[in-house]
Amino acid sequence: MYFIILAEVPILILLIVLYATSEDKQEMAIALGVVLGTMALILSLILNLKLETRIDDDNISFRYLPFIRTWRQYPKAIIASAEVIKYSPISDYGGWGIKGNKTTKAYSVLGDEGILLDVGEKKKILIGTMKSKELTGFIENWMEE
Repeated sequence: MYFIILAEVPILILLIVLYATSEDKQEMAIALGVVLGTMALILSLILNLKLETRIDDDNISFRYLPFIRTWRQYPKAIIASAEVIKYSPISDYGGWGIKGNKTTKAYSVLGDEGILLDVGEKKKILIGTMKSKELTGFIENWMEE
């Protein structure tokens, strides 16, 4: 988020300077409005990103708001293994967000820890977490039950 703000501030300053020195104020006002609107929408999207995870007796479920609104469920019966891991978001998955290919998917907002699920057929799902300490023992017990 800081990188995005640092990238947008110089553009905003440049547009304000161009607006002040421009002869066509109406055209520059429209450009400034479009840039400010776009910046506000992007910032709003970033601030509203939320990855929610639920683990009950039979399923591990998650949703990634605002992109995935319904809960995606993985029943315990199809999960071959589940473990809490530390990973490198950039080198392992290409960054944060919804990343992956046919065999591996990663859902993360920030951080470098997550639950790695092996759901069979050479398919793995990584769900980012900020509560790895609490989940480590819980996942081990959950898989044994």
